[in-house]
Amino acid sequence: MPNLNIKIVQALDKVRLSNLFVHNAELSGVKFTTESLKSRKVYLVETLAVVNALVDRGTMLLSGGHGGGKTTLAKYLGQIFYKLSTDEIEDCILRGHPQLTEEKILGSLDIAQLTGARKLNDLNQVDVVWNDFVDAPWKIIDELNRLSPYAQNILLSLLAESSVKYHNESKRLPAFSLYATMNPKDEGNFTMSLPFLDRFAIALPITMPDYDSLATIGKLEKSSRQDRLSSYLEDFDLLTVQEEIKDTKYSEEAELFINVIIAAYRLCDRISKESNESTNVDKGLCYGCHYNAPEKVCNKIIHPLSVRVKEDLYRYGKALAWYLGENEVKISHIQSLAPYLIWHRSSISKVFKRELRDSRFGNDAFTLNIDLNATEEIIKKIANEFDGLKVFLKEYDKVRKGRLEEIDFQNLLKEMESPNNNFLVLKKEIIPILKNLYKPVYDDIRKYNEKINAAKNMEELNNLKSELSARYDIPNRGYLADLIDVKKKMIGNKKFPEKIYKLPFEGFEELVLKSDELHKLIKSKFYDNFNPAIRKEEILANIEDSDIELKLEKQSAGGGKYMLKFKYKGPADHPVNVFLEQCNENKL
Repeated sequence: MPNLNIKIVQALDKVRLSNLFVHNAELSGVKFTTESLKSRKVYLVETLAVVNALVDRGTMLLSGGHGGGKTTLAKYLGQIFYKLSTDEIEDCILRGHPQLTEEKILGSLDIAQLTGARKLNDLNQVDVVWNDFVDAPWKIIDELNRLSPYAQNILLSLLAESSVKYHNESKRLPAFSLYATMNPKDEGNFTMSLPFLDRFAIALPITMPDYDSLATIGKLEKSSRQDRLSSYLEDFDLLTVQEEIKDTKYSEEAELFINVIIAAYRLCDRISKESNESTNVDKGLCYGCHYNAPEKVCNKIIHPLSVRVKEDLYRYGKALAWYLGENEVKISHIQSLAPYLIWHRSSISKVFKRELRDSRFGNDAFTLNIDLNATEEIIKKIANEFDGLKVFLKEYDKVRKGRLEEIDFQNLLKEMESPNNNFLVLKKEIIPILKNLYKPVYDDIRKYNEKINAAKNMEELNNLKSELSARYDIPNRGYLADLIDVKKKMIGNKKFPEKIYKLPFEGFEELVLKSDELHKLIKSKFYDNFNPAIRKEEILANIEDSDIELKLEKQSAGGGKYMLKFKYKGPADHPVNVFLEQCNENKL
């Protein structure tokens, strides 16, 4: 699907030419590589907001002063990407208020059923009438910090698990993009806890428009132009693009760089930061430590990052690379993105922030947000260290994969242990792992690689995987199991063509009871609530773990009805295929 990023930029340019959007700061370190866009600036606010939409279930926090255009930007993008009218976009908004209840956020019980005007559902229960915000594909939470801790807790499962529960009913949400705005602190605001903020993948402080932009603000009537936003992006399907972006590849160095960032925020030569509250970098932890140096980052970070940050860096890196026209994610993409995915989810030394602020003020350097600025400095330091570290990380990766010769393995260990290599990640983790875990069984690891490469059929691969499951002494058995799964999938794809079956959604729950095998797969995925999200492909069985591959997608069939599309790969005589084939032929 070539040049769809051009269509997005053209839509954004229409917004700018209509003077509907006025933020001109640029995202440093990256540029467009699509030929027709090479001279186009990569604007900070619009780029990060668009990247959030390009990520499946992206969550973004926009913070800043009143009237900075935070909510307006989220509205405009919703109208553009989902072709929503100005009235429809209002239904996507949850407005923060201290008195927001569960009913006002999620939904309420069917009043007609409660009063007896309509009978109860098939389970003899009252139905939940979900609010528009729950079902909206584009969600906006306005003034997030006016939500009480009670309301924040209600939203946690929506942000973390893409599901909500009210009364006796739970709901798995269809695909969505979420934007939350946050104004400066006042007497009506609540504190946002770190676990709650961690659910927002990306956060951006919004400044007020610059002087040049003020020339057009207030002079033009925006309403008529705003009504045309839904026509700015024709022949564009956001969900399809999100799936395409997932296939974007990573350069080896970019993937390693993400791992180094997460490790750098966690590692300490003295304590485990994640389990220590009484002693930290602001309370004497680093005094006399060999790593307490200006170029190091361990002495600037109080708490480690959550695993979610690793996952989000990986997802958002793909989206940014795609948007800029790249075929793969590079270090530059991660370095530009990382501060905006980390600053609101980390805890940085007060001493370091104070020193940074004083130096910037002393040099007349403008400071936007001290936490963001400190995070940018930390990422720069990690990137500088990565330049000298990456050669070891690449060799270590070869060890994990069993691709390094025995003699090269021994030489690598010696070089890593050299006093010239003052890398904390080597000392604390990689060297001990290589010496204690890999060295005793490295010959076995290499032999397993050879066996996997030589395997010709599923039975051989299954036997190897079964054997590996009991080899607790093999440190990379998870990686080797993944190699086996990849080869199983490759063999399965060659051996079995994909078959597609379409069945009506209505009545399927009763119909599937006739197939024990398919019913078990459905039950294990959806439990007692079979209500798949629309246009989201669900994996019911993997050929890596079973004899078949089966995927399910709920689609609209028109007229308010739905159908189920099954994709099957496996033996023709498998009970699941036989059942689906019969249903499809009988048009049940």
